[in-house]
Amino acid sequence: MRATRWWNPGWSWKVWGVVTLLLIPTVGLSAWVLAEADPQTKIDAATLGVAQANADSDVIAITGTAHTVYHSPAPLPSAATPRGDGRYTLVWFTNQTCARCQQELFVHKTMANYRGKVVFVEKATDRDNADDQLGVKDVPSFVWLDANGKELGRFGAVADDAALQAEVAKVVAQP
Repeated sequence: MRATRWWNPGWSWKVWGVVTLLLIPTVGLSAWVLAEADPQTKIDAATLGVAQANADSDVIAITGTAHTVYHSPAPLPSAATPRGDGRYTLVWFTNQTCARCQQELFVHKTMANYRGKVVFVEKATDRDNADDQLGVKDVPSFVWLDANGKELGRFGAVADDAALQAEVAKVVAQP
């Protein structure tokens, strides 16, 4: 009886040729997919802490290919469930594929200056139906709500800290 090795179970050279021809494109395709795939964004512990403090609630960090969303699963104020403290709510609608949103992560730190007057929450459009309820179609989008959930205004992307502060000043007095 002849010993069979794992690397040569008695296959002919033709079988080995077919196996090789099948493995080359498979390995090549796998290498290409790995090279082209966008990496996941990272969770920043400092931003997560600021987002939780701004939202006055727990926040879920959701990584994506272009943006880490610091999503607040808490419900927004409404006529049925108004905010008892009378503060405004600024809702930032984003998603994990929004590269522009990743460039705007400074908004969490900026809004920390307004905590006494504003609750700032980020909402992932695929994790919440608040965007549908408020008719938000694009990301990034910001929507102002009063303590009873009535919309006060909205705006789109902001270029920098000064632009965000100018938008906040339209609704809230400076801190």
